[in-house]
Amino acid sequence: MSLKNIAIIVDGQTEESSLRKRFEMIYQDCPILRLGPGNGNTYTIEGYAKGVLPTLIYLLSSSVRAIILIPDLEKRKVKVELFSENLKNEIINQLIIANGNLKKEFLTDIIKVCPPNIMFENWIISDVISIKANNPLIDPNANQKKFDGKNGTSELQKIMTTKYKKTVHAKDLFKKTEDLASSQNSSSYNYFRQNFDELFNKHCQALVTKKDN
Repeated sequence: MSLKNIAIIVDGQTEESSLRKRFEMIYQDCPILRLGPGNGNTYTIEGYAKGVLPTLIYLLSSSVRAIILIPDLEKRKVKVELFSENLKNEIINQLIIANGNLKKEFLTDIIKVCPPNIMFENWIISDVISIKANNPLIDPNANQKKFDGKNGTSELQKIMTTKYKKTVHAKDLFKKTEDLASSQNSSSYNYFRQNFDELFNKHCQALVTKKDN
């Protein structure tokens, strides 16, 4: 087994490339990464679940043993915890309708929904101290704050010395963050790490060596 026993479904190429670079740096391996059906304020929970259903069915028929979905919370008028719970329940319900052999208890155990609050950039700036060290792209006077619930892209732009470009900068900035600091500064990132670590310990730990981070 390897990290490829875990699949992570993300909103776009920025998240895909950023997570891939970070996982490969830490573990020399990477979970299976797949793009979700889209996101945004107008994307309903039902619409997201329906759109991601074919991908989930395919993954569950493969060697994948657990799935994490990380759709952005965006500006939805709901707390991130409730959004996560409602989306997970809808996904499980639709999977059971599609395949009556799947059991709710089984799906509840292997499917995790861990939305960034509000967007992936909030996870990047969950560790300003690490990403600004010897990095000319970040203002050396930038301070760490609790950024969950704020517009992560706007907050990141405020501390950058150049115009932020997702496809250029995100993967390199995210690679410099450290799990402990990010978990302390972002409850949504901490929730993701807790769930990933749970699945890692259950399915991958004996076969993958994690570098100190």
